[in-house]
Amino acid sequence: MVTITTAHKNGASVTASDMEPAVDPSLCPAGGAPNTCGMSQGKSDCWCFSASIPKGALERIPTEAKDVACLCPRCAQIEAEASATPRVESKPG
Repeated sequence: MVTITTAHKNGASVTASDMEPAVDPSLCPAGGAPNTCGMSQGKSDCWCFSASIPKGALERIPTEAKDVACLCPRCAQIEAEASATPRVESKPG
């Protein structure tokens, strides 16, 4: 077993097991599926550049994943469909 220790200027040390895992830019931060991100594949473009992604979907992206990993088309579409579907309230009676 390898333990990596990093010293900080305040004198505290943190081991690798204490740190959160790095965000994988090729996986959707909301659902964990491959996100088909062109940027993470070394391209200069991504499907999300031309997509209309609802604000609610973007708000579900964890802070540490913002500007690091794209939502997958499925998670972006689920949110889009949910916000476009009119909600009908049933009345007792």
